[in-house]
Amino acid sequence: MTTAIEPTPADDEFAGMPVESSADPARRANPDRPALRADDPRECIAAVPALLGFVPRRSLVVYLLRQPAGGTGPASLSAVARHDLEPPGRGGWARLATHLTALCVREDTAAVLALIVDDRAGAPHAGKPGMRAGRHRHLMRTLERALAAEHVMLDEVWAVREIAAGQPWWAVEDPAVTGVQSDPAASPIALAEAVDGYRIKASREDLESLVAVDDRLCEQVRPEVDRAGILAGQRFRTAIFRDELDRYRRTLLNRVLDRVATLAAAGTVDARALAETTVALRDPTVRDAVFALAGGHRAEAAARLWAQLCRALTGSDRAEAATLFGYSAYTRGDGVLAGIALRAALDADPDHTIARLLDTALGTGMPPHEIRKLAYSGRAKAAELGVEFDLRADWLQP
Repeated sequence: MTTAIEPTPADDEFAGMPVESSADPARRANPDRPALRADDPRECIAAVPALLGFVPRRSLVVYLLRQPAGGTGPASLSAVARHDLEPPGRGGWARLATHLTALCVREDTAAVLALIVDDRAGAPHAGKPGMRAGRHRHLMRTLERALAAEHVMLDEVWAVREIAAGQPWWAVEDPAVTGVQSDPAASPIALAEAVDGYRIKASREDLESLVAVDDRLCEQVRPEVDRAGILAGQRFRTAIFRDELDRYRRTLLNRVLDRVATLAAAGTVDARALAETTVALRDPTVRDAVFALAGGHRAEAAARLWAQLCRALTGSDRAEAATLFGYSAYTRGDGVLAGIALRAALDADPDHTIARLLDTALGTGMPPHEIRKLAYSGRAKAAELGVEFDLRADWLQP
């Protein structure tokens, strides 16, 4: 398949991969990004960190290509998925192939490109295969058989020791086909992401650090949360006595919106502001309402606030923040980050209903436009309190 890989149309949505310890949900292709060329391994390999959001290691990376309506024109990149190279058990590669095939069926995939990243491998030399070539060919055959059963073509499989400028790449099928990688930082997709302020992480662990508990920050925020909780309890009882519960919740919601605005302007908020936001999110109506922020013009600032809260909190409070952060990533089509955040939420509170529902939706491949209904519900909740949310125009399209 020698063709350009065009970005998908705006209404093409992400499909997630079944979530296991060794798998990341697929990442949706961004329709506004430059096209790739399937006949240029250098460009495809260099784009992987930008497509995934981090630099993979010991991984199988797959590009899912979809034919346009009518079967004419260039193929589109519908999603990119990553799986650990060595899942547990001898049947791990067969399970990997089954998961990938199911994802391809949901995405209406015509063909797949694959990249094996394995630091233990050896590059071919003098036309002879390098170390682990047999393992990689076995993986390729396993994928090929599973995909062929669903009439999906495994087009190309490349391998590298690492993704880095100047490092070799080679074709798993034919060791005579080799080359040298270009600079991932200079990939057109990476440059487009950089223009938007998107930072590629050095590893998946760096993504996990976005929601990892920061003990020092927790120590700063915890006493502030206790004080804010006492004050909120007093105000709640007064509101009940005066029959002003909606007014009380409107004040809480507006306080959260003020914190988002402050973070958007200043880049950070202090421990007291984090504590007041935490206590506000304990009110289910306020918590439900702020899901609408994921579709607003301050979605990025809201996501950053939820991430700060994740690092500053434990228990059920952390679960609320991680759920909001995961939802924000999910609606952007970032299945990897959404999965990490939702897992953090469930680790903090295994009984968190919304986190569990979103995690299930992600694992079964529900596209982002389906879970955006939660934002519309949040907007309705806010409207009942007299607070109006404007959702971006692109959210109004299915």
